[in-house]
Amino acid sequence: MEIQFGLLNIFEYIGVVSFAILGAYVAMQKRMDILGICVLAFVTACGGGILRDMVMNTGVPVHLPEQGMTVLVPVFFSSYLTILLVLLSVAFVIAIRNLFKIHFIIVIFDAVGLSIFAIDTGLKAIHMHYNFVQFLFVSVITAVGGGVIRDVLAQRVPAIFRSDIYALAAALGAVYLWFAYPPLGEQASLYSALAVVFFTRMLCVYFHVNLPVPRLRAHA
Repeated sequence: MEIQFGLLNIFEYIGVVSFAILGAYVAMQKRMDILGICVLAFVTACGGGILRDMVMNTGVPVHLPEQGMTVLVPVFFSSYLTILLVLLSVAFVIAIRNLFKIHFIIVIFDAVGLSIFAIDTGLKAIHMHYNFVQFLFVSVITAVGGGVIRDVLAQRVPAIFRSDIYALAAALGAVYLWFAYPPLGEQASLYSALAVVFFTRMLCVYFHVNLPVPRLRAHA
């Protein structure tokens, strides 16, 4: 268990950086100042976990320090390391901003963060003996919550409410994890579930697979 949680901590670092980079890029697209860039980077990386902890009534959100608290995500996230990772991500985006003109790079960062937060949280929910509904909720809300807050602050329609296969990819991977965990074990189900979310997201973007968008009929 300790080895596995050490591995999950590494995944969480990667997820924070991936989503922070994405948030910083969106802020630069909206021509925000440096404060706005940092805020959007932080809420994209941490907003899902904070929203989840508030809704699940776990006490002080995990990204806000509280000594000795027991929450769904390890306490290391309540340290200043998260802020440091966000600031480094912002500096990275500003330094090589031209790289992000390639849209597919943005999609990769998005898919990485989405898959890590959905499956990482889902695995911890299994360890905490959540029922299926609770498990699915915390997995999806952690994966997409930060993006929703980011898009609201950036005055965009949130990605999960558009045609893109986004929240559905997180939910699909979480459901796979739930059923794969008993027969495959922890490590195999973790890696395969990460792959399910990542490749579902990437393939849907590449092949332009979207959910249907009903249109209102024009008045005669």
